[in-house]
Amino acid sequence: MFLVCITFVYFAIVSAQNWPCSKIVSVDITGGVKLGNGAIEFNNVTFPKSEYFEEKGRVHGCVCNIRNCVRKCCGEDEIMVNRTCKKGTGNLIPIYKQTEPLNMTHKDVPFHFIYKRCRGYRLRANQEKFFLQYDGTVHIPLISDEFWKPETYCFETFIDKRMNNQTTVILCEETEEEERLQNYIGMIISTPFLLATLIAYALLPDRNLHMKALMSYVFNLLMGYILLVSIQLSQHFSELGCSTIAFCCVFFFMASFFWMNVICIDIWLGFSGLRQISGMKTAETKRFLYYCLYAWGMAVLLVLAVILIDKYAPHDSWYHPEVGRAQCFIRDGTPQLLYFYGPMGIVITINVILFALTALKIRKVKKDTSMLKHSDSKRHSYESDKQRFNLYLKLLFAMGVNWSMELISWAVNLNVGLPQYIWYFTDFCNAVYGVFIFFIFVFKKNIWRQLKRRYYSFMGKPHFAHSMTTNPDFSYKLFYYSFEP
Repeated sequence: MFLVCITFVYFAIVSAQNWPCSKIVSVDITGGVKLGNGAIEFNNVTFPKSEYFEEKGRVHGCVCNIRNCVRKCCGEDEIMVNRTCKKGTGNLIPIYKQTEPLNMTHKDVPFHFIYKRCRGYRLRANQEKFFLQYDGTVHIPLISDEFWKPETYCFETFIDKRMNNQTTVILCEETEEEERLQNYIGMIISTPFLLATLIAYALLPDRNLHMKALMSYVFNLLMGYILLVSIQLSQHFSELGCSTIAFCCVFFFMASFFWMNVICIDIWLGFSGLRQISGMKTAETKRFLYYCLYAWGMAVLLVLAVILIDKYAPHDSWYHPEVGRAQCFIRDGTPQLLYFYGPMGIVITINVILFALTALKIRKVKKDTSMLKHSDSKRHSYESDKQRFNLYLKLLFAMGVNWSMELISWAVNLNVGLPQYIWYFTDFCNAVYGVFIFFIFVFKKNIWRQLKRRYYSFMGKPHFAHSMTTNPDFSYKLFYYSFEP
């Protein structure tokens, strides 16, 4: 019921608004004069009733539906210096009719200027030339034949280590602030649940290898969520700070995927019979150290490779990650495929294969066991089916198969560009993944029982702690091995 409520609230917040224009290219006309026909006059511009909308007590006018607009990343008389808007004089931008010059600049056309920066892909000034049109759109022949509207771009004069007083365009991400809100909400909701999961398992009296692996996975995922939300909610990082937080974000997310892979490998090894379910404490500790070396070591190697390529590769190369250039992450397109979604896809593919093999093995074990229980009651059969369902469900989320939808949505949007709302549900599920983890791995009797034992021992009531026992039947042992202490 709790998850249903969260889902309802979430979709109520992110549901699309039937506005006549994007809020990004609107102006606040709350102080305008309302005319008799319902129109509003503001700064000598009349906004018909169909060209404005209200939100949270403010009135927003769709000025770009009335006048030609252009969008500038920084404010008036400002330029971009090392990712920060500072006072300066920008270059004049020629006006074109498609690719033919009109012998005028943007200062000669009565544009309405929208001063709002965005995250996205910054064009290479020397290779990807843009042509500003009289109607305020931008044409970039090397990228596509379309004309980019002001809500999809911003132009600016840049001064940094890659550009010296050159003017170019940032192509904004399709998921602007309103559309990205869905993931922020989910990640913010997930953060306390991930933290609660981490604390709960840290307080348990005895932690086996599987619990330690889950804690490592949750810790890295928690750090990744915190960093990603920080990146998305702030645009005021310096270039060095932006690059640093981007590399850390890549590290923690990739480490979480490799720890997910560790969980898959260890569960598969246990059910396949390639190692014993239980063993010496020293052997388990040694195996956990190997897992740490693998998961964090692979993430470190990947980040080091990205750092070296970002520093030494030619800036105009197709594989340059361009970390911190227009966004605090790896550049969209091929670099994200090479350094983030590609490795993630490989790990997810391995996890899906291991999940399928493990599920088949569990089914075989269940089938072999059921042959010895022909006389069992229907109720026992129902309970067995219920336990089987729960085990498969927990195994599915433990292996993170749902993250495969993240990869699919990225690949489809990169090549097809489907409307963002199509992915609302899957993106939401990934964002609130921490909630599912908490309810699957913490919100259950055995964990609460052990937490109570820990609490009673801490409070000096050992007789209460010793009175709490468990029922070691076969099904529970199977559950116990896979996910519990």
